[in-house]
Amino acid sequence: MSGSIATPKNIANAEEVAISLATFLKALHLKSTVGAPIAGSINKLRGIPLADMSERTLPAIEIVSDEIDAKAAVELWNEALSETYDAPPVWLHGDLKADNLLTVDGKLSGVIDWGLSAVGDPAADYATAWSWVQPSAREGFRNVLGLSEGDWLRGKAWALYGAVIALSYYRGGKNEPLCEQCRLTLSRLDLML
Repeated sequence: MSGSIATPKNIANAEEVAISLATFLKALHLKSTVGAPIAGSINKLRGIPLADMSERTLPAIEIVSDEIDAKAAVELWNEALSETYDAPPVWLHGDLKADNLLTVDGKLSGVIDWGLSAVGDPAADYATAWSWVQPSAREGFRNVLGLSEGDWLRGKAWALYGAVIALSYYRGGKNEPLCEQCRLTLSRLDLML
């Protein structure tokens, strides 16, 4: 598939691409899940219940507590745990970040790298609202998907999880570009010190 990686410089209109991604996710959620892989170890846990992620997430928050407001991060995590996903599982991509999204002429043109896709809680994909979608376009993304407060909160928790897990492992020079992306996500969650 041709196209450019969906970095801000390759996007003509942030609101338009956020709405395109949300429209794509709505269509993805309608696809049949018969015989589909269930979220779990097969896709690095993307889309499993948040409660099952606490033993990974809370220690990672502690590790990066010199950079983030750990108390607020734990409060966000615990609040999200009260919002369970009770609907039937749907398809999720599992890794919606700039290098898995392509643009042509400034518009979203493709979604690639389906290695972490499975069926489960789609909030794992809603995390992109903080990691990739520009803040000015976040509400448009949410509105197209028609997300409840619970969906939105679980999406925030998945964004928190992804950022603290990667930052706690890769900081210290192991992968500085990824760490900067994690810090951007955490700042968009209002958690950076």
